[in-house]
Amino acid sequence: MKKIENSKIYIIIAAVIVCILVALVIRYSFNQRNIQAFVSPTEVYVNEEINYSDSTIRAEKWTWEFGNGDVSFGRQGTYQYDKPGMYQVRLTVDEIMQKEFYVNVREVIKIERDTLVKIVAQDVALQGEMVSFKAEGIAKEWRWSFGETKMTDARTQTAIYTYSEPGIYQVELTTDNTEYPVLHTIEILEDYDGTDPETELILMGNDIREKLQNIADGKSFNSNYNYILSKYLCGKNHQTQVNINNNKFNDFYSYCQGLKLTGKDNTTIVEVKVVMTGESPNQCVQKLVVSQYSADN
Repeated sequence: MKKIENSKIYIIIAAVIVCILVALVIRYSFNQRNIQAFVSPTEVYVNEEINYSDSTIRAEKWTWEFGNGDVSFGRQGTYQYDKPGMYQVRLTVDEIMQKEFYVNVREVIKIERDTLVKIVAQDVALQGEMVSFKAEGIAKEWRWSFGETKMTDARTQTAIYTYSEPGIYQVELTTDNTEYPVLHTIEILEDYDGTDPETELILMGNDIREKLQNIADGKSFNSNYNYILSKYLCGKNHQTQVNINNNKFNDFYSYCQGLKLTGKDNTTIVEVKVVMTGESPNQCVQKLVVSQYSADN
């Protein structure tokens, strides 16, 4: 009789241990979940819908925060922003897991079909010189081909291009508001090989501008950032001051991170001027003076 009672006790203990193990496995599996959600599209115009949805395993509660104070508690749905800007959408699942998305909302441009689009640019420039091209008129989409690559070189209303070879080029601007490309002819003259200090500073500024534009265009951050840091900032001056459009300031690292986050298909670096620590261009860059244009402005 005593043996039977002991057997029952052992069975009960074993059952309790099994239950504890099962509970631990379930809890571990629950905590190891990954959020499976999406927000699309992430580039929209004001009052254009975005879709949001979550398919996380065993999820029961959802909180969608749209970055402007609005909140939704459904698994999925649609949403419209009524003001332009860069918004951070945050999803919280079951009050413990979070995932963030970024949505860029652009201002709607009213198209007037009787408004002509034209190109404003110089007719003659030097080889290696930064040439500014500006489109006047109204359109949502801008596609520039500067004639040297036979490809689309820029997609902003204002663009900068540097010709590597002398010659006569036909610039083409295509928009959603024009049937055929708007044309402009520019002659590029051969440049002399100048080595005076002022020319060296201009070439340095052009080189830095190119690398900053790469960052703004979403290309490799590390390679372009480290190139400028090692070649012009003595490899360590990441706190070098950057003056933006003569009214705002950042340290070099924060400025580059800002370009990486908000610059893609949005920011054009027009010009970069360098200020040295000494009179010789071989000294470290003390300050960068950047002129840039944002498509949202």
